[in-house]
Amino acid sequence: MILTCHTNNLIEVSMNILLSRFLIFTAIILIILSVVGIKHKTVSGARAFAILLIAMALHSMGYGVELISTTEESLYFWVCIEYIGAAFYPILILWFAREYAEEKKFANRFVLAFILGLNLLTLIFVCTNQLHGWYYSSLGINFSLGFPLLVTGRGIWYLVQLGSFYFAIGYALTVFFKCFLNAPIFSRKRIALMFTGMLIPAITSILYLMGLGPAYIELPPFTYLFLSIFVASGLYQYDILFLSEITHEMVFNTIEEAVIVIDHDGFILNLNQATDQLFNTLGVLNIGNNVNMYPVLSELLVGNMAQLITMKQQHYQVRMIPIAKHHGLIVVFTDVTEITNAKKQLEVLATTDQLTGLYNRRYFIDYFDKLTNDGVMIFLDIDEFKKVNDQYGHSSGDQVLIELSVCLQEYFPDGIICRLGGEEFSVLIENETTKTIYSRSEQFLHAFDHRKTNFPCTVSIGLCPYEQGNYNNTIDMLDKLLYQAKNTGKNRVVASDN
Repeated sequence: MILTCHTNNLIEVSMNILLSRFLIFTAIILIILSVVGIKHKTVSGARAFAILLIAMALHSMGYGVELISTTEESLYFWVCIEYIGAAFYPILILWFAREYAEEKKFANRFVLAFILGLNLLTLIFVCTNQLHGWYYSSLGINFSLGFPLLVTGRGIWYLVQLGSFYFAIGYALTVFFKCFLNAPIFSRKRIALMFTGMLIPAITSILYLMGLGPAYIELPPFTYLFLSIFVASGLYQYDILFLSEITHEMVFNTIEEAVIVIDHDGFILNLNQATDQLFNTLGVLNIGNNVNMYPVLSELLVGNMAQLITMKQQHYQVRMIPIAKHHGLIVVFTDVTEITNAKKQLEVLATTDQLTGLYNRRYFIDYFDKLTNDGVMIFLDIDEFKKVNDQYGHSSGDQVLIELSVCLQEYFPDGIICRLGGEEFSVLIENETTKTIYSRSEQFLHAFDHRKTNFPCTVSIGLCPYEQGNYNNTIDMLDKLLYQAKNTGKNRVVASDN
């Protein structure tokens, strides 16, 4: 019988050691997490949370040693050590929630100062309790679990401290719940983790006050490890590049490129201010809407590749950046209007004659080599153009070339008109015959000869069907026809027989 009682006592005594070891282990983890929080000081609320973790570590460490203490004096000494951290829970919880949510209207400096004052008084009243009994109305020791546990009565200031604690917890839960409702879908998981973490001490504290746990054992310190893991996971693990929500939003909106974040189901998770400017004529983009409501976006996603689009005379390079693990896409619109217009200008310079604005020889030959339809080609030359330059000057000659190009565009709007070089021009007209173009060419000759000008001159024309794929043969034939027109009096059209 004596052996049985002795064995039971050993088992019961070992329980306080196990609990103490768990609390000391918790304190070490809390210190490590607080260091992580200090390193991530750019995250909103991280600094306040790191200090809260240190306070919880002091509480856990102190309670762990209290559980293995044997006298009332040593037990209460460690209670005072615990309250160096625990007394400041309300102000630290309030500060953390305020900093994370950037909510400074309710939790203003006056409120913080008031709560801090209450917490300082709590620490003072705990350490001087034997003088007045305001915090603990009574003290004693209970051995019902086989080891000494401090038994306390609740004084008036205990209730004041408890009220400030629940005030801070209530504020934090309210703030996190509002953040959850207003946050983009991808941010809600992190806020839910923090909400759950802050809910844990509230629930365990109520259970402890109702006496639903082990007799005279404080429950909250045993939940700090879980609280810290939940909150730290929400605060650090899911934070994008460890930026706060506010900082992230500021950076996001200063990007000049339009950026749209879309989840794997096609719903818009986020967008920046540049996107509003880009899509304002297509309808307002709203977070939470599906991209199928916006045809331009849905068509882009079907291609799922980089592409160039034009909207409102602006050109955009669109890039699709996959979010890891197939969570969605980041669609980036880069304005490349200036580059695109400069490229087009270079293409124009490379394919047109600078003086007349007509196509140049290079473009004309390239176009000819790609022909698939039959048609005819005109080759014309200004008669005695050298005399115009000699008599009126080269600037006057340039004016004649411009007048000729204007007249050609008027009479051959369906043709590809080219300045081959100097005073030589050519016109290519698909799906036409020599007969129909001959009469139009004569009308052109008459119009050019009788135009209003200070520099009168005429042109001669050679006309024939072109030979597809053989530019040289065609131009040789036209050159002979033009030579005939020159030798038979100029200012005329000479066409081939076929």
